[in-house]
Amino acid sequence: MTKEFINVRGMRDLFDKDLKIKYLIENTARELATSYGYQEISTPIIEYTSVFNKTLGESSDVVLKEMYTFEDEKGRSLTLRPEATAGIARAVVSNGLLGSGEYRIPLKLFLFGPMFRYERPQKGRYRQFNQVNFETFGNSIPEFDFELISLAYNFLKKLNLPTNLVLNSLGDLESRTNYKRELLPFLNKNQDNLSEDSKKRINTNPLRILDSKNKIDIEIIRNAPKMNNYLSQKSMDYYETVKKLLVDNNIQFKEDKNLVRGLDYYKETVFEFKTDKLGNQQDTILGGGRYSGLIKMFGGDNIDGVGWAGGVDRLIEIYNDKKLDPKIITTVFDDEYDQEAYRLVNLLRSTNSNQYIFEIYYDVKKDKQVKRANKIKSDFIIYIENKDEVKIYNKKNNNKSTISDYTTNKIFKILNGN
Repeated sequence: MTKEFINVRGMRDLFDKDLKIKYLIENTARELATSYGYQEISTPIIEYTSVFNKTLGESSDVVLKEMYTFEDEKGRSLTLRPEATAGIARAVVSNGLLGSGEYRIPLKLFLFGPMFRYERPQKGRYRQFNQVNFETFGNSIPEFDFELISLAYNFLKKLNLPTNLVLNSLGDLESRTNYKRELLPFLNKNQDNLSEDSKKRINTNPLRILDSKNKIDIEIIRNAPKMNNYLSQKSMDYYETVKKLLVDNNIQFKEDKNLVRGLDYYKETVFEFKTDKLGNQQDTILGGGRYSGLIKMFGGDNIDGVGWAGGVDRLIEIYNDKKLDPKIITTVFDDEYDQEAYRLVNLLRSTNSNQYIFEIYYDVKKDKQVKRANKIKSDFIIYIENKDEVKIYNKKNNNKSTISDYTTNKIFKILNGN
């Protein structure tokens, strides 16, 4: 096969089983969205580049290294969205959603869709990846931080995915100003040993260095001053309220004083849900926090938001260990009962609830039908040997049942184990 006809590196095709898991993840999120009062939104995968340069930060890895950016025929710079929050904020302002009669304040929105980042592909990380986002705008109290964390917790719990929740506080503007005053001397002292990217950020965005994935940087950062030692009283009270709500609702967590998240707009509470099934640096499957300034950047009011994003492809990787496939039921028959077999399978398919796959082979004799049933690992085989009776063979436990004057209800009772 020539190079032009293989996948672009970092892009992948999804097939039946992965798609079933993807739809399960999306449907689970939609059910919770209804319970929590969120409305679905869909934004374009292409935005003006300024949407991301302005919100993610000019010095962020995403902007500097990972965006798919190009010019259209009129010379306008466009970008395939690398994340969803900025586009959602842009849509909120450009469509006047805040304060409109159809949408309540706080504004609660969720989104599914593909994102694009030019980064090194590895297990659970692709250059085109699917994401689920939940965002709330127009609130500034810790109860909404808790609500978003509890939503994420319940989302992962419904999927039966074991994860660990980690928290930190980035504080308010006063907190971060005080912290930078102590952090900069430490970074300057260790400047010669930092990575080239981190050296450049000392004078542009020193907090970004705390999110470095470079192994040498990580070792240096372990000894850096900790943000939580410089929180203002207001931020300390805010953070304590979030933690108390989690404790009161039996949501376990650990604190990680080095957790900062990777984007410039975060403040106060940040959080991640982690797993040990994806490798050292890909352990975060869902993360988010509180942010400010996004709506104002697009010409709206200066209001807060809080939200999270979950990596659907990473969730699929974890979920793949579980059996999701429906049971396979194959009907076999002699030539003289072919019409009866066609009729029965058609009835079973029309009343099926996605628990079963009903297979039938029209073009081969009965013995070959049985061989094919075994080859595809059928869970049950239905034998039609006369017009009034069927025999059902459960291949898992070798049980055989005979049904006279059969109906689809009688057959489903046996298939369901009743």
